[in-house]
Amino acid sequence: MAQMPLPFPVEPGAEPEYLTVAEAAERLRCCERTIRRAIDRGALRAGRLRGANAARGSYRIRRVDLDAWLFSDDDGGA
Repeated sequence: MAQMPLPFPVEPGAEPEYLTVAEAAERLRCCERTIRRAIDRGALRAGRLRGANAARGSYRIRRVDLDAWLFSDDDGGA
C-alpha cells in the first residue's frame, strides 16, 4: 500500500504544519513526556505514522491542535 505524501510547506524557512513530539515540546518549552501524556489521554489531537514492518511509528501534531490544547480550559478528562 502506498502512503500519501503530507503537505509540507514549499517555502524555505517556513514552519512545518505538522510537528513531531520533540518539536512540539521544544515549541512549548516542556518535556516530551508531557506532550505524549496529553496525546494518550486524548487532550491533544495527534496522528500516528506507522513505521516499516508495523513498527511503533511516531506521532505528528498539527500546529493548530497544539495551540488549541495549550490555550484550552479543558484538562482532557484527567
